[in-house]
Amino acid sequence: MHRAAQTLAVAFPSHTPRSMTGDVELGVAAALASGRRRPDAVTAVLVHVFSEIGGLATEIGDVWRLASGSREWLLQRAAALFWHDAGWFQARCAHCDAAYDLPLKLASAPRKPAGRPFPTVTVRTSLGARQFEVPNGLHEADLAKDSPHAPERRLVALCGLGRDAQADADGFTEGDLRVIEDALDAAAPDVADEASIICPACKTSTVARIDPLDFAFPDMQGILRDVHALASRYHWSEDAILSLPSARRRAYVRLIGQEARR
Repeated sequence: MHRAAQTLAVAFPSHTPRSMTGDVELGVAAALASGRRRPDAVTAVLVHVFSEIGGLATEIGDVWRLASGSREWLLQRAAALFWHDAGWFQARCAHCDAAYDLPLKLASAPRKPAGRPFPTVTVRTSLGARQFEVPNGLHEADLAKDSPHAPERRLVALCGLGRDAQADADGFTEGDLRVIEDALDAAAPDVADEASIICPACKTSTVARIDPLDFAFPDMQGILRDVHALASRYHWSEDAILSLPSARRRAYVRLIGQEARR
């Protein structure tokens, strides 16, 4: 007996952002300020930012079931709605810890399409043919938990669709694990989230991990400062201020700042 795959059969789904207001920004900021594990934070951000994913109203259960590469791609698309830098990202060298600037365009990061078949693959192993599903957000969440088991075998057990997936994972040879990993990698959609560069300071080859959660999304304190400034000046309620389109709220705050400098 096999269980049904949970991973949704959509690689790079259509997506519709919500109208950007302070309420949306505050929801995203709160999701990141709560100290959640990364899979939970990614899910919360996508739910807050997009009203529709794949042509359907955004549901948290569906966001969890998206393939991991699809979730990362959507996260980058969400980040591009907030991050209006001049196309540069500051990273640190893994060798000398020096900071350096890296050119970055989140909206145009290279992506790898899903292979065929997707979202499941059949792999010939030393135990016979076995079927697996491409990892999704639920698998990410499980792998983020503490466990004494090796992550490679945990992932294979989680993605296995057979009745004895856990026992199979324990019995696979190292060669089996490599073949399964290669098959899942070939089937899974993916988007670039790393960049290789020569460190300008120490001249050593290094890799920058680009995680939009670290730099691209709004800060709660910044939103609350805007609310405070507008409430103090115009005596508007918090609800009224947060319901304003974000660009208009920031325009009012700039006007207040300009008058204060006169």
